[in-house]
Amino acid sequence: MAEKVLHVQSLRAGRARRMQIVQHLLAALLLISAGLDRRGWLGYAEIFAGGLLVATVVRDRFRGGHHGGVAWVELAGALMTLVESIERTRGRHHLSFVILSYMGPALLFLFAIFDAQIVERRYLKADDEGFEMRLRLLFRRRVRWKDAVSFRVNGTKIEIEGAKPIQFRDVVDRDAAMQWSVEQFRRHGIAEST
Repeated sequence: MAEKVLHVQSLRAGRARRMQIVQHLLAALLLISAGLDRRGWLGYAEIFAGGLLVATVVRDRFRGGHHGGVAWVELAGALMTLVESIERTRGRHHLSFVILSYMGPALLFLFAIFDAQIVERRYLKADDEGFEMRLRLLFRRRVRWKDAVSFRVNGTKIEIEGAKPIQFRDVVDRDAAMQWSVEQFRRHGIAEST
């Protein structure tokens, strides 16, 4: 049988993204405030970076979230934290402090560029070997078909005799994801228990 994949969204990732946006907005307001008190190009850069972040958050809210590959809010956040890093590293500092100051903007830039790939890393997959669920970036849950004797749906999880249960509590469209998963178990000959 061919591999079947269902891309899902994580509630936890959505909450984390919303909290990150709130943190970015607070930092943007502080950066704009600091820019208003400062003279010269750095003050203008702070006002511009903070204003750009606020504008991208507003744009992102009205356009419904996804944007075709690049996370513009994270990109504006990377620019804002880059301006903060420039301000923080003015003058003499130890090399390790300078490197660490620029790590945050670099990571945000990478997250912004690879946002679409990160979103696609959350999926349910059924292949010839077994069933796999990945809701977190680094961790996945896999059940081999040969280990599963039977299954049953119990609330927000699928309990599997012979393996640990699969929890769907963190999936945005839980009912559709569970229905798809049940179909995959049935298709691979796993009996449904009552």
